Amino acid sequence: MRGITISDSTPDGFLAVNLIDILEIIAPAISTTQWQITNLECLGTTAEKLYQIADNRQLISSKLLLKLVAEITQVIDGKFQGYLLNENQPWLIITAVDSSAYDVETVDENILNQIRQQFQQISELPILLTV
Repeated sequence: MRGITISDSTPDGFLAVNLIDILEIIAPAISTTQWQITNLECLGTTAEKLYQIADNRQLISSKLLLKLVAEITQVIDGKFQGYLLNENQPWLIITAVDSSAYDVETVDENILNQIRQQFQQISELPILLTV
């Protein structure tokens, strides 16, 4: 997997990106993806529903994830792992990092290219070699 960090910020230093921004850019590619949410901390009208899903380790569709995160004002922390049907390893991982950045890791270079085109402050994540 390769990855990037998105850290676009507002003039007053706050993160200018929310999870919905990322998901909407890549929406066509994630249409059949199921999501597992862990380590969640967020604010918004659907936060409690997202907490329930995370606590129950429930897999949800991209459609439901998009609907729920559209009502989230801030994701402080959280890992959103995307799985293809009948796969046991995620093909896409989006991690909210302490309200300061989003890490996006995937096996699909096209996803990373789409994100690179849409955001200003992008850095490459180190490639971790497994032994």
